[in-house]
Amino acid sequence: MNYKNMANKILAFVFCLFLLSIWLRYVYRDVLFIEMFYTVMEAAFVGGVADWFAITAIFKKPLGFPWHTELIPRHRDRVILSIGDMIEQDLLSIKSIKQQVDKVCFVKLMIAWIDHNGGRQLLRSLLDKHSKGLIMNIDPHVLAGYLETFIKTRIREMKITPQFKIVTKWGLEQEKDKYLIIFILDELTNRIQRPDTKRTIYQYMEDIKQAKSKSLLEKTVIWIGEQTNSVNVSDATDVLYQELLNILQEMKNPEHILHEWIHAKLIEIVNRPDNEIPWTDEMEHWKEAVAERIELTEVAMFLTENFIEKISTSTHAHLLELLYSQAEQHWERFKSDPEMQHWLEIRIKKAIFELVEKEHYLIGTVVKEVLSTFSDEDFNRFIEDKAGDDLQWIRINGCVVGAIVGFIMFIFLHYFYDQNVVPIVQSWLYGR
Repeated sequence: MNYKNMANKILAFVFCLFLLSIWLRYVYRDVLFIEMFYTVMEAAFVGGVADWFAITAIFKKPLGFPWHTELIPRHRDRVILSIGDMIEQDLLSIKSIKQQVDKVCFVKLMIAWIDHNGGRQLLRSLLDKHSKGLIMNIDPHVLAGYLETFIKTRIREMKITPQFKIVTKWGLEQEKDKYLIIFILDELTNRIQRPDTKRTIYQYMEDIKQAKSKSLLEKTVIWIGEQTNSVNVSDATDVLYQELLNILQEMKNPEHILHEWIHAKLIEIVNRPDNEIPWTDEMEHWKEAVAERIELTEVAMFLTENFIEKISTSTHAHLLELLYSQAEQHWERFKSDPEMQHWLEIRIKKAIFELVEKEHYLIGTVVKEVLSTFSDEDFNRFIEDKAGDDLQWIRINGCVVGAIVGFIMFIFLHYFYDQNVVPIVQSWLYGR
């Protein structure tokens, strides 16, 4: 309902009644009812005109009256500043926004949107549409860096002792420990059979000889031994080299005591609790050192380049289906994990709270900038739209209250003032 038109019609109707009361009062003099009707309509019309003038003066110049009128256009800068501050500090304060945000469960909204409101289909269509472009824009160096960081992080997070026990238990159950021992012995044999091994052993024997011949007497004895061929480092090297090969060959025999000893130790490790294994800390330190020193950049780069090349030169529908299936599994796991949902809810609200605290001033700034673009007429219309009904009811109430006051004043003047107060005043003045 347009209350402004209604207020105008009521004021016009009161004015017509006021004119009617003037005519009746002129025609029918000294009629009590007509006098009362005239007084009531006069007061109602005066009240309506006064409130119309007051309300109109807020926005315009009523009847061209220039003094203390057109208040909002004249003080629009202060009004805009006050409105912006009120919205920023009172209506949409940081505290009130946080309270409202805290009432919302964003994770439930997200789950409902994805599962029931077409979110799943929308995300899938977007991925189908833009996946090729995303793949072509992948930076291999960046992806390789992420891959390397992910692998090293997983290595650091993984406890090596439980994994070692799992592998060892599997090896014992499958009787793979024997093959492992033989494999290690074969590798040691191949290492010893390299040409540089003899040189290493010879140098080691020379170091021992030099370390043992510090005094003059020791040097003399060793020199005599070398001259008589009773102390020969070269022969000793050959003997030690051959002895090492013979020992390794003997150890390959499954009946060798080494196999039984290693088997027993592995069983002991598998059955012992993790916190009772003495070398757990050393294994973890070794793992950390390996993760720190290992260079995976080239491997990660090779994998990422081949991955990008393969998926960009061939159809990637199977890749998308794989991604969809993996995403579906993780999504179902997420929906059944209250702790993960609570964790995500906290992170979402924390991000929103940080954004509100950081950018809250923009609320007042945007309001002030938008209102500043309004013309005086648009700004008046904006204020009237927000408070127009109440302002027009003030005008309507002015007519009603004026009529009531006029009626009360008529009763007071006619039945009390004229009959009681006037005679007393006249007696004082004229001494009657």
